[in-house]
Amino acid sequence: MSENEVLERRIQLSRLYDLYGPLLTERQRRVYEMHELDDLSLSEIADDLGISRQGVSDQLQRARDRLDEIETLLGHAESFRRIEEEARAICGGENPQQHAAAIVEACAGRTMNHV
Repeated sequence: MSENEVLERRIQLSRLYDLYGPLLTERQRRVYEMHELDDLSLSEIADDLGISRQGVSDQLQRARDRLDEIETLLGHAESFRRIEEEARAICGGENPQQHAAAIVEACAGRTMNHV
């Protein structure tokens, strides 16, 4: 994985965590936050929580997998991404009516698919 791909994945996971973090287990949330937000190493987290480094790695991977799974089921992050993209196009002066219609469609599509 290139540096750019790694950075994009971290950003994606950060957005997913913002949306779905409360749906993780307490342990998954704690490990994710310590690693990603507090920038602690696996060893530092393991020492703090009194578990093995492998246990920390497993919890971190479970948290990432769960965030991906929830996004696959709900798709809110993708909807928000599409809405942001269309809003940027409007701000850039590109055919406001067309992009506004796409925003409405993205919003309505998510709502109607989950009713």
